[in-house]
Amino acid sequence: MQQPRLVKKGAEADIYLVEWGGKKAVSKVRTPKPYRHRELDAAIRKHRTIHEANFMSAAKAAGVMTPFVHFVDPVNAEIIMQFVEGENVRDSITPSLCYEMGRYAAMLHASNIIHGDLTTSNFITSKKQQLVLLDFGLSYYSERKEDIATDIRLIKEVFTSAHIAVKKAFPSFVGGYASVAGKNRTDKILENVKEIEQRGRYARVV
Repeated sequence: MQQPRLVKKGAEADIYLVEWGGKKAVSKVRTPKPYRHRELDAAIRKHRTIHEANFMSAAKAAGVMTPFVHFVDPVNAEIIMQFVEGENVRDSITPSLCYEMGRYAAMLHASNIIHGDLTTSNFITSKKQQLVLLDFGLSYYSERKEDIATDIRLIKEVFTSAHIAVKKAFPSFVGGYASVAGKNRTDKILENVKEIEQRGRYARVV
């Protein structure tokens, strides 16, 4: 059996490449925090592990492709999930992928799911050319337009900073979003995005 191999060490969780049922899989383990009381820390890690696994399933039910969850171990704060072989969208972004990301965002929001960390780093294009969305650790349910707009504002900032060379990245995302949500709803949400941006600029000036 293949030994677990650490592939990413994060602030909240470590990601390992493991074997599950004879195939490659990914293990996400929320690591203990020594600055928290031991029992409180265990309860927090257990809750967040179950929370993320539930949101991965909810996103899949909404029509968004996510890794298949093989196993959840709340006690050890571990999720073992499908290994998606492919390329990170951060390194292979195109207007057509931006359009698909917009569709995914709209499908989540139609089910009142706020992703919470909607960035190009959390999307993978699989070998089958399917877009897969990762990392639901910050996800939550909300119908508020402000929360939906915050989700979109984050990826807009990513497009305009990390991917400024990609022409029509955000307009393509908006086109994909509108194809699911409709133009009127999309326009209203974009107005909220603009309001948030204006508040941010005002706060920096003051």
